[in-house]
Amino acid sequence: MEMKSRAVKLFCAIAESGSLLAASNKLNLSSSAASRMLSQLEDRLGVKLFERGNKQLVLSEEGSNFYRVAHEAMKAWKVLEDYSAHRKAKRRLLRTAVMARHCSDVTLPAITKVLKRHEKVLKVTIDIHDSRDMYYSKYSHPFDIGFGTLLSDHDDLEKRIMAQLPMRLVVSKQNPLSAKDIVAPSDYRDENFILLSHDMLERKLTDTLTPNLSEDQVVGEISSTQVALRMVKRNAGVHITDLLAAISVSDDCKAIPIDVPLTIPFSVFWPKSDKGLNEEAKECISEIAESIEKVGIPLTNFGKSFLKKSASNQAQL
Repeated sequence: MEMKSRAVKLFCAIAESGSLLAASNKLNLSSSAASRMLSQLEDRLGVKLFERGNKQLVLSEEGSNFYRVAHEAMKAWKVLEDYSAHRKAKRRLLRTAVMARHCSDVTLPAITKVLKRHEKVLKVTIDIHDSRDMYYSKYSHPFDIGFGTLLSDHDDLEKRIMAQLPMRLVVSKQNPLSAKDIVAPSDYRDENFILLSHDMLERKLTDTLTPNLSEDQVVGEISSTQVALRMVKRNAGVHITDLLAAISVSDDCKAIPIDVPLTIPFSVFWPKSDKGLNEEAKECISEIAESIEKVGIPLTNFGKSFLKKSASNQAQL
């Protein structure tokens, strides 16, 4: 049986609304037709996508796994539907992928500067992600250049490290630890922690800074650094993140250096191609290198080559 895109759209709509009726109305289907279409999709996949109980449909474990793939597939389908309109556009397009936690203070200002510099001829797209879906988003949101702590390696991506970011313990100023200018793991061993989700590679890295943390000390597992920092602001716990992400902590919080020589690489990455990077993409690297240097984080030789004063020695990409 062929899998229909409309059936996948229906599935996504049900997953997002929790209601077969709401999803069928959105797609202009009768309830009976929608129910039949969902049953056919489950038969085609050989799995039960929803737990049917009360008045709401809740994703099953298999349904949750399928939703991640289906959601990206439907975004890619939308790109296909709009392909003709994009081809007629007169502006050059710079497609970027960035991590949410570095967006406000680092990548967004840099991309905006480049856009303003070429405002008559350039259009930018900014795809904002957490780390775990950054790479896979390329199918639904292709990018020309990306920035962030992408810890995984991929055969179809060029990746260059711009800087090694030191780690910070972020605490509320209501927390007694905020009086310290530097902390060791022994200083925060009894604190309650807000951690990143288990499936994020950054979590595995920061776990090395909390080796004796008990399960009872973990008061929250969050997929977003920004949300974790908001919880810290409310003194719900402490959080470990990199220095670039910690720039944006509020006046109610303090980002404290950790007395452990652990860093996380901040990289620029782009799809492998014979064409190399265009000039606007290189300008973005240059602006971000300037931003990183301004906050006192040492750049790698690659990062230094993109400083404006080193433009003549810029890496060949």
